[in-house]
Amino acid sequence: MSAIYGLLYKKDICNADDIKAVMDNLEKYNFDNSGVYQEDSIFLGCHIKHVVPEALSEVLPYDDKQSSYVITADAIIDNREELFALMDIPEKDWNMPDSLVILEAYKRWGTSCTDWLVGDFAFVIWDKKKKELFCVRDHVGNRPFYYYNSKEIFAFSTLMEPLFQINGIRKQLNDIYIADFLSHFMIRHEIDAGITIYKDLIQLPSAHAMIITGEGIRQWRYWSVKKTKEIHFATDKEYEKAFLDIYSEAVRCRLRSVKKVGIMLSGGLDSGSIACIAAEELKKRNEILYSFTQIPMEGYRDYLPAGLLADEREFVQEICEFAGNIHPSYIRSEGRSSLTEIDDRIAVLEQPYKSIENSYWINDIHKAAAAEGVGVLLCGQCGNATVSWGNFRSYSKYLVKNLKFKTLNYEMKYFTGHNRFNSIKQFVKIMLSFLPYPILRIMHAKKGINNKFPFIINKELFKEMRVYKRARQLHYDSYNIKQNDSYGERLKLLSEAGLSYLGAVGSKTAMAYGIVKRDPTRDKRVIEFCINLPESQWMRNGLERRLIRCAMNGKMPDKVRTNTTVRGRQAADWVQRIIPEWDKVWEELNSVGDLELERKYLDIPKIKQLLKDNKKLNWNEVEAYSVKYLLRVLVFSRFLKSIKK
Repeated sequence: MSAIYGLLYKKDICNADDIKAVMDNLEKYNFDNSGVYQEDSIFLGCHIKHVVPEALSEVLPYDDKQSSYVITADAIIDNREELFALMDIPEKDWNMPDSLVILEAYKRWGTSCTDWLVGDFAFVIWDKKKKELFCVRDHVGNRPFYYYNSKEIFAFSTLMEPLFQINGIRKQLNDIYIADFLSHFMIRHEIDAGITIYKDLIQLPSAHAMIITGEGIRQWRYWSVKKTKEIHFATDKEYEKAFLDIYSEAVRCRLRSVKKVGIMLSGGLDSGSIACIAAEELKKRNEILYSFTQIPMEGYRDYLPAGLLADEREFVQEICEFAGNIHPSYIRSEGRSSLTEIDDRIAVLEQPYKSIENSYWINDIHKAAAAEGVGVLLCGQCGNATVSWGNFRSYSKYLVKNLKFKTLNYEMKYFTGHNRFNSIKQFVKIMLSFLPYPILRIMHAKKGINNKFPFIINKELFKEMRVYKRARQLHYDSYNIKQNDSYGERLKLLSEAGLSYLGAVGSKTAMAYGIVKRDPTRDKRVIEFCINLPESQWMRNGLERRLIRCAMNGKMPDKVRTNTTVRGRQAADWVQRIIPEWDKVWEELNSVGDLELERKYLDIPKIKQLLKDNKKLNWNEVEAYSVKYLLRVLVFSRFLKSIKK
């Protein structure tokens, strides 16, 4: 993908120094070309990465003299054939770049073109006649978009750092964002998709568009994840065929690449099903799918309970042998750990981060893919909320809410029998989930569950920012206390903030290695189809994740497809990797609080207590929550020091 950027000067003409500084900042990335458009008060730019064949001839920004529109875009459009038919574009022009497909859609439908586009994109169109900018971020936020607005200028960029090269834009920390970041245990960076860690920079959320004119900014949400009309077919086979048609197309359209295609492959249903579909399609082109799988380090001491698997090679090998044209690579990340990645990861993500334990192998897979010549790296990150949905507790709550007690009794019997659970206890858990949220919080606290997640934020800042009140207003359940029904749980997983977070992290990581990350399970069409299916398609006869298991029958190995007893545990060796360096890290953490900003944001006494309790690490902890939080402190401290330099 590409990086776009631009400035609109409201009271002056373009400043050459600002433009040069922004462009120079992007030179550290691996782009194939760059282009600019400049006229009076407007400047648009694009650092271009050639990913799809049509991009080889793409000129960005593109000045369409006939329409007086100028476009700069970071985009791959996935429903090109559909759009060509709708817009009556002759077949001889079907090789046009994706940016021109967007421009043609804009000419036809105006700002409503977002209703018709499918893919990963962020784009800006300048109307020279109206003197207005139209800015868009795709439906699921796969491509980031940041902007700054003042009385003097409007500036935007795919990344945050280029904007700070502009004279007058300073790095002022956003206390609201930081309070949210430090307070909530889940790995998501933000709970409000419209803010960033910097006070003056704003993130355009997923599925949002805006127009900038001399009168100001008008922003709106053009799409949301919601159930519209339930989809019905006569038979299960028809459901499975319709599902497979949409899912296969979501995979197929993401195989457009001028380089090799790779996949982050585990032994599970999501990436496994993508790999099998992609390999079958690539086989028609005499091409190979390159897979990359994280495995534990040499000397790993297994401590996981039954049902969790640190090394998924036996399942991955089944997938590779079944498909026949997958070239597997197993990534051990020897000599790497969560500690070795911190400074680089902060620089890439442009902020502190929470996914500590996975950082080393994610970086190494991207590095290995780039070295192999991969241009597009597939993943199945959103599969648990879309193609492989099917959760017993959520389905049970749905049945209770809809008074389907006969079906509940039937499903309870099958599920608890298969999994050797106590049916009475399961029923009690389901009924307790209907209690009001304040009561659930009290029960949660009395169980001591909150103690797993140390409170590392400065208590005064926590009160001042009214963190819990904000979380309630944003419908965010930090401790995952409330059990939703099937629909509610998927809305939570596919929230605006969650999708924006995934898109930004994935895009920035891939951009650092010169590749593109693409997720068929996050396809707009897949989401809309899956969210509107009857709940009984996702679970029946006690079988969770039912639809994908049935639809992929004969299309992926049964050992993977029918597996209900073992689940992979990524980065199971992360604590064992950091033990040799722990004494040194412990000393660095012990100095946290020396910096004034650290004292402002962090609960220093609590951190000192955590350090005292974790002078030595236990190599066989499944979760190691206290250690995770101490490393979050370390990451945050390093970030503060990096912006003070």
